[in-house]
Amino acid sequence: MGKHDLREKRIYDQLNFDKLTFKVQPDSSKTLGANISHFLQEIFKMRKSKPSLTWCFANIKRVKIFLQIFHANEAGLEIYKEEIAKNIPEYSYKTIAKIIDDGIENGYFVLLSPDTLIGKDGKIKNIRPSEELVVAFLNISIEIISHIDKHKPNI
Repeated sequence: MGKHDLREKRIYDQLNFDKLTFKVQPDSSKTLGANISHFLQEIFKMRKSKPSLTWCFANIKRVKIFLQIFHANEAGLEIYKEEIAKNIPEYSYKTIAKIIDDGIENGYFVLLSPDTLIGKDGKIKNIRPSEELVVAFLNISIEIISHIDKHKPNI
């Protein structure tokens, strides 16, 4: 076996194929890799379809902040800058607040009353994703699920 073949075997042996619902043959792992790479390129193209998604997914900081806000929205929980800063300690409060303020200014985040009857503090505004952003995020997620379902690897 040549160096290239040994390298491919070492890679194949370390992959978690047992988590898949289909069997991948040793000589097909490159096909799987190509399919995954193509799929990720499609996802990045899809996210550029809406300005709100382009903004939210521009960098990892925005993604983490958006997901905190989105999860709270879906759960009907209150979420504030301070809470987001506690949940994402690798970034300063100032950085998080600036990103949220920018999102509000662009209309991607909105300040709404909490879903509960009475908020903890009336001076602090509950942050929610805009309707447009929720629709865009859910639609891209539906596209991703649909793409996976339609393009199951034939390996």
